[in-house]
Amino acid sequence: MGASLFQDQYTAYHSDWTLEFKAVKFPTTANTTVFDYYIDPETKKFELWSKNVQKFELDPDVPLQAALVPTPETVRVRYWMGYPEMLVVGAGSGKTVIVNDKLHSLNNELWTIVNVPFNYYTSSEILQSILEKPLEHDMNMPGIDKYYTVQAYTVLRQYLDNKHCYYRQKLTLRDIHNYQYVACMNPTARNFTIDSRIQRYFAVFAVSFPGQDSLRTIYNSILSQHLPASPNALFTQAVHQRVSATFLPTAIKFHYIFNLRDLSNIFQSILFATGECVKTTKDLVRLYVHEAERVY
Repeated sequence: MGASLFQDQYTAYHSDWTLEFKAVKFPTTANTTVFDYYIDPETKKFELWSKNVQKFELDPDVPLQAALVPTPETVRVRYWMGYPEMLVVGAGSGKTVIVNDKLHSLNNELWTIVNVPFNYYTSSEILQSILEKPLEHDMNMPGIDKYYTVQAYTVLRQYLDNKHCYYRQKLTLRDIHNYQYVACMNPTARNFTIDSRIQRYFAVFAVSFPGQDSLRTIYNSILSQHLPASPNALFTQAVHQRVSATFLPTAIKFHYIFNLRDLSNIFQSILFATGECVKTTKDLVRLYVHEAERVY
């Protein structure tokens, strides 16, 4: 319950939940909601997701856009990836990074991972040739045929319902076992919804854009790997909020969409800077202003 809600709806849902389940002794910590807790399977007590957030260590060989900084939100989402799950969020909010981080943490000897982006031309034949491997990326992109069906969804439902498919040349039965589906979709691109007969197989989770506390944790953790002094990314959040509120997307300027990719591009360039180039605080400020103007 409540998994498909975004962050700005958490408080209202928390009030409804506590009123409905008055017999449950829920923690009364300030500034927390039911989404901030889970029940520990061993102690059977409410525990904060934030207790499971691990310290971030930046890998210099991994692009910043592909790095995942653990937050309570990412811990919550990754916990449910052992089950059929669909992540719904706009572009640039980190859903692909979260899924890739989970998939790459799996044992390579037991799992084979293939990323298959769906697009308008994804047909059942194309999908069937690789469907025995895990799926990832926007699930709401394939086109609808003249019968108002989506071929890719139909063959996917055949796997989920009957756990088999047919060879297209020989028309012989082919059983498929031991597979796991993880799907992502951007509700603001192409189809706003997907067929309910395929959606019923997934637990739908709305991945919220990181809040101010999460953004501060993410980018302070990144900067602390590169700068000797304790950094504060608060000014970057303020700039991003101001730009997002001022330059709103319109029919002509539809590209005015700002997300985590823009923030990461700024910090990626700062991480490239060396002590030979940035010798004083003034040099760092100039570098930041240059990158902010370039990105925004």
